[in-house]
Amino acid sequence: MDVTVIVQGEPDTVPFTRIFRFYKADYIILSKVIKSISDKLSNEMRINLNEALYVYLNYIIKELRLHRKANEIIPYASTLLSPEQVMIGVPESLRKISFSILKPTSQRLKITIKKPISTSGYILAP
Repeated sequence: MDVTVIVQGEPDTVPFTRIFRFYKADYIILSKVIKSISDKLSNEMRINLNEALYVYLNYIIKELRLHRKANEIIPYASTLLSPEQVMIGVPESLRKISFSILKPTSQRLKITIKKPISTSGYILAP
């Protein structure tokens, strides 16, 4: 499975792209990365932009392996992470995540998640 991810943050920033190619061994590596991220979250540590991106990537892949359709996947994506679980600036950097997926069957699929993490106002200490 090949996945191209385009991430758009604030309107005045340039989008960035990540390309992932998954073969059998790569799913094992991804599961270990997700385990590490889950451990951080369970210890109430905040995760960074790349770790958050892996959480969404893992979610999309798992749902596609369960043969879910895009319209079933998208609504639940915004429940994966809260602003309290990510570092400052991550919600603003992940305003829109577009996944372009090429499945092993040569089928192409596009899934776009808008505002996956709510951008609550930060409270600055006086």
